Amino acid sequence: MWIGSTNIPIKTSAITTRNPLKARVIFVCLMFLFSGAAQTGSPASKSAQNSVPSPPDELSRRLQSAIEARNSGDPDLIAKATQRVIALALAEMARLRLDQKAYREASSLCEESLEFEDTAETRVEVAIASLYDKNFSEAVKQASKAAEMDPQSTLAWTIEGEAFLRNEDYRDAATAFNRALDIKQDAESLYGLGTAHLGMDDKKNAEASFTQFLAIVGDFGWSRVLVGRAYQGQALAEEAQQQYRKALLLDPSTPNAHYLWAISLMQANGWSPDAEVYSHFRAELKINPRHFEANYMLGSLASTSRSYNESDKYLHLASEVKPLEPETWVLLGLNAQSRKANRAAEAYFRRAIDLTRNVNTADHLEVRKAYIGLGRLLMASGKTREGEEFLKKARELQVQALVENQRKFAARKEPGEKSVAAAVRPYIPQSDSDRGPSLSPPSTGGSITKEARPATAQAVTRPPSDVKGKTEKHLDVVLGSSLSDLATAEALQEKYDLAWKHYHEADGWDPHIPGLQRNLGLAAYFANQPAEAIRLLSKVVAESPGDAHARAVLGLAYCTTQDFPKAARTIAPIADEAIEDPQLGLAWAKSLAETGDKAKATHQLKTIEKASQSPSVKTLIQIGQLWQELGESERAAQSFRRALLIDPENDDAKCGLHLAKCP
Repeated sequence: MWIGSTNIPIKTSAITTRNPLKARVIFVCLMFLFSGAAQTGSPASKSAQNSVPSPPDELSRRLQSAIEARNSGDPDLIAKATQRVIALALAEMARLRLDQKAYREASSLCEESLEFEDTAETRVEVAIASLYDKNFSEAVKQASKAAEMDPQSTLAWTIEGEAFLRNEDYRDAATAFNRALDIKQDAESLYGLGTAHLGMDDKKNAEASFTQFLAIVGDFGWSRVLVGRAYQGQALAEEAQQQYRKALLLDPSTPNAHYLWAISLMQANGWSPDAEVYSHFRAELKINPRHFEANYMLGSLASTSRSYNESDKYLHLASEVKPLEPETWVLLGLNAQSRKANRAAEAYFRRAIDLTRNVNTADHLEVRKAYIGLGRLLMASGKTREGEEFLKKARELQVQALVENQRKFAARKEPGEKSVAAAVRPYIPQSDSDRGPSLSPPSTGGSITKEARPATAQAVTRPPSDVKGKTEKHLDVVLGSSLSDLATAEALQEKYDLAWKHYHEADGWDPHIPGLQRNLGLAAYFANQPAEAIRLLSKVVAESPGDAHARAVLGLAYCTTQDFPKAARTIAPIADEAIEDPQLGLAWAKSLAETGDKAKATHQLKTIEKASQSPSVKTLIQIGQLWQELGESERAAQSFRRALLIDPENDDAKCGLHLAKCP
């Protein structure tokens, strides 16, 4: 319930005053739906309370503070407390989206969180999401700001270093990792520092950093694979293969060692496979038959050599492991097309295209082959128009792919890599094994011990899926209810535009909050959106005809849009209340006059004049203008003269008395 009897200004097209009403007001009853509900027992609050994690965490503590602020009755305190709840809940929701690989949504949620509370932790989350989304410049920006805000945060410096690495700014990356290491000697920063040294062609210091890294996490197969991957990332094939060899000596079943060794061999050999490459891919599958990347690469190489049945065997297994990877379906489509199995090819191509409709196509340029294949199949079957559309898209992606390939390969020959003229680099599927430990959860088929996993990865690791669902539902309730509380506090402070915005956002999170649609309608009117107020409040009044407050504002909204017949019908059931409130009364009288009932309008105006002991200047002007419309010039003049007694320079009053030129 709205705290106290707060005066709310009412606006219509004919009634323009924004001053708070001095007479009996329309008590616009809004509700504090989450924190207040802890006492009122609303369904929304019970849902939220039942899902609050136990023992109390930071979000629970902030919710309790919001309840205490609500009980204080101070709108400013309520707003501040609920903003802190919203900020943290948005950040928590962003972490869930990060788990789901919805990187852009995670970034967007973090940016919303920053509007309510700007923290280094949230900026780090934006940086992580941006890194995964390959927006490296934004990652650098956010990570650098986080490190500036919290110079003692090891995580901020580590992620800043990772962001610089991805942006190939190795010197700044080394500086950031060194700052992190000044605070705490941790494995993630040492690994990043070693990678940065490799980027600066400083193998000696890189080796020293990796030695320290291994001293912390232990010299195991998986840790040697991580070091090898760092060398491989700089196209140092021989050094990478040495690490993979050591990994397999330490543990012959080390995940990804054979796979990455095979990729390193191809990289050093101009991307041409040889017997050793095939042997490593197959060795990887002996360790883990469902290794996606190894199955994909064997399927890809078999397709290139036109061994389509063998290729399909590997690709079908890869599609079972990761059915949402479009590149697998592209290859299956190409295989089918080569065998003249056009119906199957069309299905595979469409599957690949559908999987990339709502993602960044720059991450899946291989799908251009599906557009080409599908376009040609459609053209051949007489579906010319549809086929041309797919071929047009294929040409756009072809240009994009050419630019990307030139950037990667034509500009320079990578150190340790043979000329790529002899062979075209195949598509290499990216996976968690392509990332360093500062960002990655365990890779396909592998495991990284808790000690070796970075703080970042541990921070975003969530409970099992059923708990995830409960957590997300809990956050939906918290965000919806808290945004609603914030909007109510803002309405109390007459910040109607903000109130409307935050009620609307609350509706997006939890549209089932009791009374929210009513509050949305009321806020819409006071935020100068009368049409939206009518849409919402007409439903409220239809469901609750006795809701005088909603009915009053609906009537005012109709009057604002000059729909006077509906305004008159809406206000009629509360005519007695309208008489006691000057603004609603004027709207009532205006509607009666516009619909031809001048007798009632005249009676209403007389009643308002008697009831208004100390009317404002604007109210007197409005009364006078309405008397003029009713043809009562003398009564109009009396109102204008009373206005001049209060404000001798009032232009509207002078205009009404013909003492000055009307605007």
